[in-house]
Formats: sequence, C-alpha cells, structure tokens
Amino acid sequence: MYTINIWSIIVSSIVSFCISSIWYSPIMFGKEWMSLVKISKNDVDAMKSSKVFTSYIIHFVATIVSLSILGFAISAIGVQNATDGAFIGFFAWLGFVAPFGVGDYIWRKSPARLVLIDSISVLLTLVVGGAIIAMW
Repeated sequence: MYTINIWSIIVSSIVSFCISSIWYSPIMFGKEWMSLVKISKNDVDAMKSSKVFTSYIIHFVATIVSLSILGFAISAIGVQNATDGAFIGFFAWLGFVAPFGVGDYIWRKSPARLVLIDSISVLLTLVVGGAIIAMW
C-alpha cells in the first residue's frame, strides 16, 4: 500500500505558494507577466479583495491536488530522498506540463516569454515539492 504524508503535501504546497509569490512579484517576472497577459495595474487595483482571496484559495487547493498526485507517484516508485524526489518532479513537469506549454505557444500563439514564465513556475513547484515530499 502506498502512503503519503499529508504534512509533506501541506508544507510543499505552502512552499510552492511562497515560490510563486516571489516568481510573479514585481521583483522577478510580475510586471512582464502582467504585460504579456495584458493586465494593467488598474485592473489589479479594481479587483475586489474577496475575489483575489477566493482565487488564492482555489489555486492553493489545486496545488494540494497536484502535489498529492506527485506524492502518490513518489510513494509508488519508492523514492526516499530529496534528490530522487526532485528528479521525479522534473520528469512530471517534462511529461505533463511542458508539452502543454508547447501547445500554447504553437496553437494559441502565446508569447514564448509567457510560456516560459508560467512553465518554469510549475517546474519549480514540482521539483521543490518532489524533494520535500520524498525526504519527509
């Protein structure tokens, strides 16, 4: 039977949220991301705080689901160290996330920079999440 430590999922989800907060902040790629998706500062200011809070909750739940599935895969494979967990996270990204980014670039004509910003954010989540889950 496969076991997943719920605390590893919660901690990795919180860490993922922290990484994403920095990644999409004005310090890193926030301004460029907003420009690429055509969102202005006025659009952000106009959003009601309750709508933003709801979006954060939904995203956090989605992150928990994703990292739970990654945790199941790590448990099923029998990975027990951070390096191998990060490796599994990388391959999950390579097989299940990167191809959709390529599709967005080809079919939706999304700018390459936007695809890279979003895709690498998910890569960081899966690699760091995989490491945390596997070492727990």
